[in-house]
Formats: sequence, structure tokens, C-alpha cells
Amino acid sequence: MGQKYCTACGAPLSESRKFCEQCGLPREPDSVAPVPQPAVPIGPPLSGIPPVVSSPEGRKGPKRIVIVAAVILLLVIAAGAVFFVLPKLKGTGTPQDGSTVSVTITDTVIPVTSVTLPTVSATPTIPLPEPDPFPGALSLKDRFRFGTEKVASEATVYKYWINDTYQWHNDMDNHYYVQSPGAGNKYLFVFLHLENKGDTRVWFPSAGSVIVHYTGASYYQDQSHFKPNKASDIKATPVEVNEVQYFHKLNGDEYVEDFGFSHGTELGYLYPGMSNAVDGYIIYEVPQSLTPDNTYVEIPFNTKDRAVWKLG
Repeated sequence: MGQKYCTACGAPLSESRKFCEQCGLPREPDSVAPVPQPAVPIGPPLSGIPPVVSSPEGRKGPKRIVIVAAVILLLVIAAGAVFFVLPKLKGTGTPQDGSTVSVTITDTVIPVTSVTLPTVSATPTIPLPEPDPFPGALSLKDRFRFGTEKVASEATVYKYWINDTYQWHNDMDNHYYVQSPGAGNKYLFVFLHLENKGDTRVWFPSAGSVIVHYTGASYYQDQSHFKPNKASDIKATPVEVNEVQYFHKLNGDEYVEDFGFSHGTELGYLYPGMSNAVDGYIIYEVPQSLTPDNTYVEIPFNTKDRAVWKLG
């Protein structure tokens, strides 16, 4: 049997090989007639056409197949890593439309966020109301009974008047004078009424003993107020205060005057009967801030009886 050649590349085939040692293609069966090869002239090769020379590496065909298979296997493994492992690392997979996913592995930097805690504002303190200094104080016109039996009597604070100044009339020169308080002060007029319900005369508290209480401070009758003079050479006349001179007493039609005086005459006793009631005003110089709601009038009647009225 003559020499056989590969039908693909024309390389000579060995009898013992089933594959072409040059290109790795399987050899044709023996029944196929061999393709005649043209005779190659002896001499220098034609210009530009290299001679067909059997490569010494032709014997390494099966080894090349193993290498190619290994390369293909590595490519398959790499492709599997790209499509299955990396998406799991990044948390994304291959898009459904089959487009190529560009996977970039970078160092993740966790930003440090400055957290500002909300400002806790202090709960405003609600001021507690000041305790009532005189719980159970009487209201205006409430009557308080003092003394018993023959000297049983009753008293009340029934009105007040507040102003920055007042005008008083001097009968000696028939002229009105404006009375002004000290800086930051004003005047408070308190009207009292005392009546003897018994049958024996009784002492009554003087104007100087009646106390006005305001925010913890105590105030007494204004000593600068002019009162009727009872000297023998001056006629006793009531002092008229222009702003209140037409205020009536609590009982009757007479006009009010200074507490403890009647028609310009100072009284010494509280006699029985409504007509002998002692009725009049006491003047106090008090702070501008004074309000009736926080003002109390205290009257001590004797060593046993004492009462407090709230103006507001």
C-alpha cells in the first residue's frame, strides 16, 4: 500500500496514526482512493511558494487537543464566575434583556454621619399661685359681729376708691388743694361702717388701727391728710374731698366724711342705734401696683374680735 496523505492539509499520513499529525483531522478510510499529489520538481522552490515540509511538531497533535480542552474548561469556569459568583458578591444578576453587566469591585467606604440630637427644651415652670394670706376673708358689705349682749355690734367694709391724687377743700380759705403721693404711689380710700346693736355705748377702733395688707406689706392711715381742727379759735368743719364728697353713707342720706368724725366733730364712742353709726373713709398711700384682688383690710375690734375683708 502506498504512502497516504491528509485530504485537508496534504501532509503525509503514518500508517499507525488515525489522525493527521499536522492538523489533527481523522484520516480517510482505506477504501477511499488517495488523492494523487503533483510531483514536486527538484531544485530551488518557486518564488513565494514555500515548500511543503513536514512539521516536527506534528507528532504533538493529541497534546494540543488536551491543551485546547483545558483552555476551554478554564474559560467555562471563568464565565461561570462572572455570571454566577460575582453577581452574588455585588447583589445584582444578569439583566433579563441579556445585556452585558459591567461588574466593578471597589472598596466600600462607610461614610461617618454626624448625628445631631434634638435639643430638649426645658419644660416651662408654671408658677404656683401664692397662698391666700387670709383664707376665709369676708367680701365687701359682709357684716362681722363683735361684742356681745349690751355692747353687741357689727361692722363692714363696703366700698373703696383708688386714684393717683385727690383734691381737698379748706374751709378756712375756701380753696381746694391737690394732694399728691410720693413717687410710685397712689391713694386708696377705704369706706367703713360700724353700728351698735346693743343698748350701751362701746369703744370703736380708731382709724390708725385699721391695717391694709398688700403682697405681704402692711399700710396704715396717711398721716399727711388734713382733718378738721377742733381748736377753740377755729370752727370745726368737715373736710370735703372733691372726688368723693357726694358719696353717701351706707345707711341714710348724709354725705360721707373722715372715719371717726361726724359733721366735723371727732367721735369718742359708738352709741346704740342706726342713726349713731360711725361711717367714713380712711386714706392710705399705697404702691401703684396695688390691685383690689390682692388687697385686704384688717380691723381689730378688741382683744378677742378681729376681722379681715378682701377688696376684690
